[in-house]
Amino acid sequence: MPPIKVTSEAQAVAKNAIPTFHVLIHPAEDVGGYWAECTFPNGGCTTQGETVQETEKNMFESITLFLEDYPEITNYFLSFEVCDA
Repeated sequence: MPPIKVTSEAQAVAKNAIPTFHVLIHPAEDVGGYWAECTFPNGGCTTQGETVQETEKNMFESITLFLEDYPEITNYFLSFEVCDA
């Protein structure tokens, strides 16, 4: 089978792909509330909140601050997953 050739159109689509950041939300069993983590190839973010909604909001703010160092990322998706205790 011949190798797959990546066309310039496919390269352009990949270059302009909108990244998705996956956030895991965990119950903070010892103190109540929730904590969240989101890892990147070159770092990551953590945050906490009293409710899942507050934790999601805090994570959005944390990622926004983290991405200030990466002006080429102007759009992104967030995927939230609440983990069991």
